[in-house]
Amino acid sequence: MIGLPLGPGQLDEPLTADQLADAISSPHDPRSARALEVAREGRTLRDVLAHGAIDYHPVVAGAAADVADHMQLWFETGACDGFSIAVDGYHDGFDAFVGQVVPILQERGLFHDEYEDPTLRENLGAHEQYGLDPRLTKPARS
Repeated sequence: MIGLPLGPGQLDEPLTADQLADAISSPHDPRSARALEVAREGRTLRDVLAHGAIDYHPVVAGAAADVADHMQLWFETGACDGFSIAVDGYHDGFDAFVGQVVPILQERGLFHDEYEDPTLRENLGAHEQYGLDPRLTKPARS
């Protein structure tokens, strides 16, 4: 959100002067200006997350096990039936999620190791359809 590679070990520390000098708002995320504003007030990264920088979906700031714990709790208590993941796209967010969180979820039996079917359509349970939808090719009733 602010163009810096940050890790869970920095959650309870404010950004350094050098980090603040290098921080930039993302032109692709309207929340980033607020995140940078809060960081420049000298607040910790945890505070940045808690003070409105990210306010419309849950954010787990921590190690891979913390993220997996949060996802497991939500899933097992029925708070959700799946997740849409929004990870840091600036640095290593995607790689970190796939390489660290997914294996934990797999070890816990919460995420598959392999897909059951050979195609995306079959894995989604979508019906086969070739050509135009028959509803579009039937003549209109008069």
